[in-house]
Parts: sequence; C-alpha cells; structure tokens
Amino acid sequence: MIIRVGNFLSGDPFYLACLPAKAGSILSYCLLSCPNSYLYRNNINISMSNRLLLLFSSFFLLLNESHAQSKGILPLTGARYFNEGIWAKNIEVRVDGFTLLNNRIPLNKEFDIKLQLPTGFAQDKAMVFAAVEVNIVSAKGIVLSTTPNVFKDNETKGFPAASYKEVIIKLILKPEMIKAEPCCIIRLRYYDLKSKNQLRLEFPVIIARPGEALQLSKFVNDVRTVTATQGKTSGIKIKDIDVTVDTSIRVAPKMAYASIDMKNIEGSSLAEVLSGKESFWVYDADLNEIKITDKQLKQVGGAMEDNIVNYLSKIPYRLKAVTGKLYSVRFRWESADKRKVIDVVVVK
Repeated sequence: MIIRVGNFLSGDPFYLACLPAKAGSILSYCLLSCPNSYLYRNNINISMSNRLLLLFSSFFLLLNESHAQSKGILPLTGARYFNEGIWAKNIEVRVDGFTLLNNRIPLNKEFDIKLQLPTGFAQDKAMVFAAVEVNIVSAKGIVLSTTPNVFKDNETKGFPAASYKEVIIKLILKPEMIKAEPCCIIRLRYYDLKSKNQLRLEFPVIIARPGEALQLSKFVNDVRTVTATQGKTSGIKIKDIDVTVDTSIRVAPKMAYASIDMKNIEGSSLAEVLSGKESFWVYDADLNEIKITDKQLKQVGGAMEDNIVNYLSKIPYRLKAVTGKLYSVRFRWESADKRKVIDVVVVK
C-alpha cells in the first residue's frame, strides 16, 4: 500500500508507506502466482501547514487498518484467520469451480482453499520461498492428519516471483482419516522460508451427509462497507450497511446489541427475507466463541413493487457493563431454498 501525500517542504511526491505485492508459481498440488503491484490510495495536494497533520493522521489510519486485519472471522465459512505478516486479497473455499457458501463438505470430495493475490513473502533474486503446513484435527484437538510442507519439493529452488497470483491447496477428506468424526478443523499455516511472516487459518468443517446437495455459488459479491466489517452475499446485493451499538433495548436490558442495518437489498423480496433463516455467532478478542442465550431482534421493510428490502438486525453480543473490549459478531441469513445468502462479520 502506498499513500502519496506530497513532500512537506517542496510539494514533490512523498510516499508515506508501502506494502508491495510479493511472489510464487504453479504446482500440480498447489497454484501460486501474482504480479507485483502497488495500490495508490490517495493523491492529494495540500498546503504546507496541513502536511504534518496529514502525516500523523495517515500514520494512525494505517495502524488502525493493520490492526483490524490482524485476526478475525471470515464470512461464509466462519474460518478464523491470524495475519502475522502474510495476507491475501481474498480467501475462499471452492468445490468443482464454485464458491462454497458454508462449511459443509462431504468425504471423498476434492475441494480447494484459495488465496488470491497473497502478500508478505520476501523476494530473493526474483524468487519467493513459500511453504504451507496442513494439519487436520478433530473437534477435541486430536491430530488426524499432518503435512509439514506441501511445497517440500520447492523448498530450495523456490517459485518465480513474476507468476505469483494465487495459492490453491487441494484437499480430500478420506474416511480412514476422519473415521467417525462428525466434524473436523483444517489448520493451515502459510509461511515464508526467508522471513518470519506467516498466515494461519482454522477452517471448521462439518462432514456433509452422503448425497447432500452442497451450498455452492458461481458468483459471490463483496459487501462494500465500513472498516472492521466484512461481508459476502450470493444471489442478492446490498448497497449499504451501517453498524452501530444499541444499548437502549429493553427486551434484554443488561445487553448491548450490534445493530446491523442492511439497506437497499436487491434480488429478493419481503416474503423471501421473512421466510429465510437467520443465525449469529459472537467471538471474544481471541476469537473464542461466546454462547449467547438472548435472541436476535429484527425489523424488515421495503417497497413490495420493486423488491427493495431493508433489513435491520440487532444482535446481543456483550453486557453493557463490559467496555474497552473488542468482539466479532457474525450474522448470516439464507433463503429457504439456500440459494441466497448474506454473511456479515463486524468488529465492535
């Protein structure tokens, strides 16, 4: 990332900070690639008297943005991520070329875990030295399978930086591996052999029933919203989301609610939204799930003639008396036929 704010004395370009894209290659088991690129966030002409203020403002903005991305919950799959120097523009699970909309996967079915435009790998003579450790554990933490590095054959020669665009890990859950477990956790550690940078993912998997129709989509939309909020939709689009904290609700007077106001939902109807299924999860600052017994509140409205829907969801997530701590709140709605999905994660 580069923020171009101008030289404080001469007015010439001054680059405040940058995180350049890094490098990789193609494997039969895993695919890596990504051309180097720079993202210019602003190109601003400012007076000398305001340049120092802008410097400090931009500096703290970068700190906040970095902190918000350091760890969290991914929409759709509910995977936990820990960004410790390596990150990606998008992380998704794919089956037969389609995006998986939940975390249900059958045995003996190949699926991909894909990182798009990964960054954080150090370059050495136009090469990168990426590694990925894969561990599959039971819900109780018993190790069912382990692979120290799926890139073992490339540890010494590395991958060409020029072709580095994505990392795809192909996996199959075998019955002899999973045994009688109804679920498992896939733990992946993407790490750089030339630095201490790494990205850890923990993907909770529920074993799908034999013959169960998987919840897949060809197109998934990103919800463009405020910092510290991630969102994905399938089959519908949301133009705007506002997230606030509501402490005025009397149904549970001791609780603070995350108020998620989803405005101008296109591609659905009042009847479909009302007949859909809602779920929510709450996590503490360490991403441990917190069981909440209070119920979600909602208000659904809109214009029936043009199928524009507004959905206000209020989710209890902490006691009012608890302050100074961050929580991750995940909200999910899906239509009765499971073809349309809203999945939003907010940090409050």
